[in-house]
Amino acid sequence: MCYTSENRSIDGSLKVRRQIILKKQKEYRTHLHFLLEVFTWLFMGSSFCVAIYGISTLPNKIATHFNIHGLPDGYGSPSSLLIFPIIMTICLAIISLVIHVIEPEHWNLPFEVKKENKVFVYKDMITMVLLIELEIAVFTFYIEIKSYYQSATGILAMTGIFLLLLTLSIIVMCRRAYKHNKR
Repeated sequence: MCYTSENRSIDGSLKVRRQIILKKQKEYRTHLHFLLEVFTWLFMGSSFCVAIYGISTLPNKIATHFNIHGLPDGYGSPSSLLIFPIIMTICLAIISLVIHVIEPEHWNLPFEVKKENKVFVYKDMITMVLLIELEIAVFTFYIEIKSYYQSATGILAMTGIFLLLLTLSIIVMCRRAYKHNKR
C-alpha cells in the first residue's frame, strides 16, 4: 500500500480520536472501576479453572441439567462444563468492549445529563455496568462449582438472589446518577 498525505491524515485523525477517547475514559474511570473489573475477570478465570479441573477428574458421563426439584434430567460429557463460562466470557467481553471503546456520552440514559454533572453521572453509570459484570461473573463461578459437584441444591434460590442483586444495582446506581445530575 502506498502512503499518501491523505492516508497519513486519516491515520493521524484516528490517533487523535483514540487519544480523546482515552483522555475521557481516564476522566470517568476510578480505582474502584479497576478493582471491579479485575475481580470480574478473576472470577471468570476461576470458572474456567473449575471447568478444566472437572474435565480431568469427573467421570465420562455427568449431569448437565437439573429439573426444578433438583433431579438430573440431562447428561453429557465433562467438557460441557466449559459451555457456560465460554458464553459468559463472550458476553462480558462485549460489555467490557462497550465500556472501553464507546464514550459514556453515547450511552442511552433515562435522563438528560447536565454538562456540569457529567463526570459524576458517567462514573456512576460505569460503576453500575461493572457491578453487573461482577455479579454475572460470581454467578457463573457459583454455577460452575455446583456443576462440578453435580448438585442443584440452592441454584433456584441463588438465581433469585442474583436477579435481585442485578435489579438493585441498576436501581441504586441509576438513582445515584440521577441525584448527581440534579445538583
